[in-house]
Amino acid sequence: MIKLGKMENAGPYYGKTLDELGDMEWSPEEEREIERYCELIHKNCLEEEMTPMERYKATFAGKERDRVMVEMEYHVSYAVRALDGFADALKPIDAYQLPKLLVKSHIATTARYKPDTLFLGPLSYGENLFGCDSRIIEYGNPVHIGDPPIKTEEDLIGLDVPEPDKHGMYPQYLWWLRESRKIFDKYGLSKLIPIEGSHCHGPDGFTAGHLLGYNQMMKALRKNPELVKKTLALATEWQIRLGKAVTLLGKVDYSYQCGSMGFVPHVPQNLWIADEYCKIGRAIKEAIPAENPIIYAWAMEGCIEWLPTVWEKNVAGPGSFDGIMVTGDITSFKKLYDFCQEHDLYGSSSPSDRLLVSGPISAIEDAVKARCDCVKTSRTNKCSISIGAVDYYTTPGNLDATIAAAKKFGKY
Repeated sequence: MIKLGKMENAGPYYGKTLDELGDMEWSPEEEREIERYCELIHKNCLEEEMTPMERYKATFAGKERDRVMVEMEYHVSYAVRALDGFADALKPIDAYQLPKLLVKSHIATTARYKPDTLFLGPLSYGENLFGCDSRIIEYGNPVHIGDPPIKTEEDLIGLDVPEPDKHGMYPQYLWWLRESRKIFDKYGLSKLIPIEGSHCHGPDGFTAGHLLGYNQMMKALRKNPELVKKTLALATEWQIRLGKAVTLLGKVDYSYQCGSMGFVPHVPQNLWIADEYCKIGRAIKEAIPAENPIIYAWAMEGCIEWLPTVWEKNVAGPGSFDGIMVTGDITSFKKLYDFCQEHDLYGSSSPSDRLLVSGPISAIEDAVKARCDCVKTSRTNKCSISIGAVDYYTTPGNLDATIAAAKKFGKY
């Protein structure tokens, strides 16, 4: 039984499968707009010694580069601001309801700020996939309405795992990925700049966020671990299906899955959670082409405590996730870079999103330089610098300065 909760404010394309969404037609005016953005991206890609695609391939191969690869994680809310010229007229909810705006806004943002990738972040984290009612709000991802759907093991009986190309917001997400690839193919960009997708988020975060609730999960880890294990098993299977679909149907060059290990104490009775991530990493890697990396992403300082377990249990490493990225909420980024260099993994770290909002630019440059220095003094060439997730209130000037600093201090 596939049990979906309601999705309020979902828009006219919600409920259609990927096949039913098919090939939407672009008007001549839309075609012109996309053409102009792609022309600018093409020009941007040829400004430096290496193209973004050459830099990306060199990074994951551990080969010499002209400078450190610069990723920029901006979500729908910020991409819509870029498309809207910061007028605050067009709202994020418009893109959630009308997926053509997803395509245009993200291509426009890449053209405007010149990162090394086209980033297509999560459209949904699975808020209503197993029965919880949800609502799309004006300025963000869907939010829950009411209590989480799983309270006892009996609530799990008969639940089947959804299909990404058929259920929830995911057909629209996969359409967005696929349409972006078609456009890049049409305008000669697929050979110049990589497309990054998302299969967020990890089984522990999914279980806590959408199935049990954080409080109930933390209590159940101590008092009813069997309930957590059975619930997590559903989330693991879902993440495997989504991870495969993002590459095989969405046709991205590489992708990431955000994980939430940091909120779970790193104690012996909880280490089995890492086994679930290993299942996900291995299953996705077995199904997708070898040239498509998958990254494991963290956003909590406590995640750093899990690094030894991540290696011991093959969460990251041969045949599983190809590396780890961390957000600016994690201050121990040097430990992450050292870990990735020691184990020949990809690694990436961002300055704080709050710093990007508040500045001053001198402090932003210091934070960027500290990360670039870690990368440039490494024993491998597999690490990069990330920027984001970019806060809705980040000014264009601060973001320009951040990217300029990354390219300046990341130069070899």
